[in-house]
Amino acid sequence: MAHTGDGAGTDRVSEPLLLAAGVADLAYSGIGAALRGARSLLGRSDLAELARDGRQELRQRGELALRRYAPTAESHMELLARRAASASSSRPCQSDG
Repeated sequence: MAHTGDGAGTDRVSEPLLLAAGVADLAYSGIGAALRGARSLLGRSDLAELARDGRQELRQRGELALRRYAPTAESHMELLARRAASASSSRPCQSDG
């Protein structure tokens, strides 16, 4: 873009315009790249398999996240062992004799 005049007032006015045009160009190129990627994705012959794999991966990630952050229940065998230990310690000891 050619500037005419002394440049004192025009640089201040044109800088926001240039910045806005730069942001618009960046957004346009990003959208163009995303659309090209989507077009190549839709042209794949294994799209159903790709979607199935993606769903399976998301499900596995969800299971891992729930295991990581959700409180875990005590295992059944450990619960039975604690009950048995508690029951045997609460009974009085009987001696043979």
